[in-house]
Amino acid sequence: METDLIIIIIAQVLGIISWLLLLYSYTKEDIDKLLFIQILVSVFDIASYLLLGADAGLLICAVELIRTILYYKTNKDNLIFIISMILYAVIALVTIKTWYAFLPILGSIIDAYGTSKDSKVANYCSIVSNTLWTIYDIFILSYIGALNDIVVVICNICVLALGYSRLMHISKFRIVKYNYLTRKTVDKMYKMDLDNFGEENTWNKEYQLEVYKRNKDSLYAIKYKNDFVGYINYLNIPEDEYQRLTRVRKMPNSFNLESIIPFKQGRKSYVIIETINVKKEYDKEQTVELITKKLIRFINAKYRQRIYIHGILGFALNDLEENIYKSIGFTKLKDLEDNIKLYELNEDDIKSYIK
Repeated sequence: METDLIIIIIAQVLGIISWLLLLYSYTKEDIDKLLFIQILVSVFDIASYLLLGADAGLLICAVELIRTILYYKTNKDNLIFIISMILYAVIALVTIKTWYAFLPILGSIIDAYGTSKDSKVANYCSIVSNTLWTIYDIFILSYIGALNDIVVVICNICVLALGYSRLMHISKFRIVKYNYLTRKTVDKMYKMDLDNFGEENTWNKEYQLEVYKRNKDSLYAIKYKNDFVGYINYLNIPEDEYQRLTRVRKMPNSFNLESIIPFKQGRKSYVIIETINVKKEYDKEQTVELITKKLIRFINAKYRQRIYIHGILGFALNDLEENIYKSIGFTKLKDLEDNIKLYELNEDDIKSYIK
């Protein structure tokens, strides 16, 4: 058997492994495990393109691997997008020797643009991008890669036809900490609160900004692909304020700003979950699972920092918040006015989650 044929066969085998790993990733619900599997997928794709001498595909996969990691681990979406565009331009300059070598570069640019937009635009961009990749893979003899691209195109067409909110997968979600809260984001949060909680239970915009100034450690954005779909906000408060809140008959219109204190090592901490909110179309089982795991990780992360949480309170204004509290093991303390419920995760329950 000729050496070239052996290399092509090995490249197809690597492509099959990559494809199987990609399929396997859709059975996982843990974001960190998903990210690890996606890294393996990229590694096998890079090895396959290397054997086939497809320089453009190899370099683009490497860039997309790094981009995926940065998207999951940071909140610098615009900066990552700009750097990706620069790298794609460099790849184009050094690798384009045939006309079809330009196809994956154009496809990746379109895909990167799509991930910076809402989910529907992202799906359209993914269809175009993977169609271009399919043509490229056929020309470089990566037949398994082409099959994989075709499957992705079909899946995206199904998503558009049936509605993406019905076919959401947890691998597309991520929760990232806000390093800087802009007024534009506050506007989005305010509108989301109005839609889900009503005007009487929606925090004032200026109040939200003041809370953030005192609480930069614990405000998180929930994103689906690159679409802002919700947020979580925790507040660290003194024990006496915590105990006072357990006795209220009505949810406060606002929390005492002076009672919002920073987390400190070696100190007891008492947490109030100020808000858990997502857009209505994302109020799904997947979202509850994702936020539940994030809250458990939050407890463990603080413990590793020698910050010992002795109690967590949460006001459930809607079914989403109530389902999240129940899934973690919060106990309902009481029913408040306006059909709001007060839940607590006590010290013993918190200890059961510490690993």
